[in-house]
Amino acid sequence: MITSQDMNGYARKIALAYEKALLPLAKEMEMPHTAVSILLFIANNPDYATAKDICELRGLKRPIVSAHVERLVQEGYIERHAVPGDRRKDALVCTAKAAGTIEAGRKRQSAFAEAILSGIGEQERAVMAQCFHVMNQNINKLIRENNRGGMEL
Repeated sequence: MITSQDMNGYARKIALAYEKALLPLAKEMEMPHTAVSILLFIANNPDYATAKDICELRGLKRPIVSAHVERLVQEGYIERHAVPGDRRKDALVCTAKAAGTIEAGRKRQSAFAEAILSGIGEQERAVMAQCFHVMNQNINKLIRENNRGGMEL
């Protein structure tokens, strides 16, 4: 039986391994790892591309996200676009300059996924995907029920 401690441990190990998988790209781009991670998050999740979304979904603190977003804007990797109907929010949008970094990052993300799924057959992967889908629904339900202001994932 999988315990909550097991799940927490797996999640932490996956996050650490993911971080290490992106580290060579960060060094190559001469960027902090968190900046590369934020850039990829924006590219891969255009519907959740505000600083608040990044904080909530990636579990990062607001000052950290603000500093890295500012750097990415200054270096021309992202732009801020006003969110229609909410003048207090800016949508973060990747620029053409970011395309190479995004492509390299996505390749590393794919290689990472393949590496951690190595030895797991297609049928098992399909079952895992279904399990993760149900778990995600359950997590969203818990967030809503606890009304902690969290965002559904």
